[in-house]
Amino acid sequence: MSTDFYKVLGVEKGASADEIKKAYRRKAHEYHPDKNKGNEDKFKEVNEAYQVLSDTQKKQQYDQFGTTFNNNGFGRNAGSAGFNDFDFNNFASGFNVNFNDFTGGEDPFDVFSSIFGGGGSSSRRSRRERGVDLEIQLTLEFLEAVFGVEKEIELEKKDTCKNCSGSGAENGSKVITCPRCHGSGQIKTTRRTILGQIASVSACEYCQGQGKLPERACRACGGTGVAKNYKTLKIKIPAGVDNGSRIRVTGEGEAGYRGSNFGDLFLRIKVKTHPKFKREGFGIYLDIDISIYQAVLGTNIRIPTVDGEVDLKIPAGTQSGKIFRLRGKGVVELNGRGRGDQFVMVRVVIPNRLSRKEKEAFKELAKEKGDDVGTEDSFWSNFSA
Repeated sequence: MSTDFYKVLGVEKGASADEIKKAYRRKAHEYHPDKNKGNEDKFKEVNEAYQVLSDTQKKQQYDQFGTTFNNNGFGRNAGSAGFNDFDFNNFASGFNVNFNDFTGGEDPFDVFSSIFGGGGSSSRRSRRERGVDLEIQLTLEFLEAVFGVEKEIELEKKDTCKNCSGSGAENGSKVITCPRCHGSGQIKTTRRTILGQIASVSACEYCQGQGKLPERACRACGGTGVAKNYKTLKIKIPAGVDNGSRIRVTGEGEAGYRGSNFGDLFLRIKVKTHPKFKREGFGIYLDIDISIYQAVLGTNIRIPTVDGEVDLKIPAGTQSGKIFRLRGKGVVELNGRGRGDQFVMVRVVIPNRLSRKEKEAFKELAKEKGDDVGTEDSFWSNFSA
């Protein structure tokens, strides 16, 4: 009775290459002989099924002819015999491990480390090289963000243990070479399997991959070299930062394990709104109201800027919505490259109540211009004083 390779892996006949690969890894892990409930025969069967279904040409022949197809020595009998003498090059070729198929940061050797244990990317990254990064929100006033400011902040974080100065060793005790890994920080092990000798490397659990450890652990920090403390920092915030900016303060994150490098501190900036000014990029925007008389006849008015009040000339005949530009009165650009501008938009305010004298004046002006306006008393009564 012929074997159904699809059933062996537990996939449908139309399964994709990715589904086949995932099914193989799951089954191989389940039946590996080194596991308590492993099954050597089923493990061989799973490997045989995978070496066929993972190869496009072999899979096509299998779909057409079943297990009787010509597999150039990779059929059922040859596949069973192939485990007698293990050769890694033939092993990788027979199992069709295509390293280009492993995307998104996946380590191709994790296919085997998940089955045999150790040696994967996680064990290679087990050494603790630096402390944890921290991120906090820092709120600034509008003008503080425009011109920059020095802020004093206090935060609680894992810092260097004051009792042992970060070494992890109790006073009077030394830091010694790890007797288990002899300073390498790694433990190499070799397993004998039906596929031959499989070597794996993992972080030394005795010294946490450091290669060294305290002779006597510090009582204050338990040998880690770090302890929670409050720390006050004075930080210069550069001029021109905006809402949502992120500032990196190097080396002010948490302390690393037993004297390794500190992480970084990130400040997420929140800028308060201003009652008069609005900001867009390095520009500052201001709206002001002027009377109809100022708009018609022109005037000079005092307006606020981030540097203080200045005079702004309003030409005669200024229309509502006119925008005036004040060069160099905007936000200080980052890295001191200059300043943006301030933009002032004027709004002409039409009075909603007029005195009798004002009404007569407007009527006379309308007649002089030849404009047709409502001169009925019922109309002007809406504007009476």
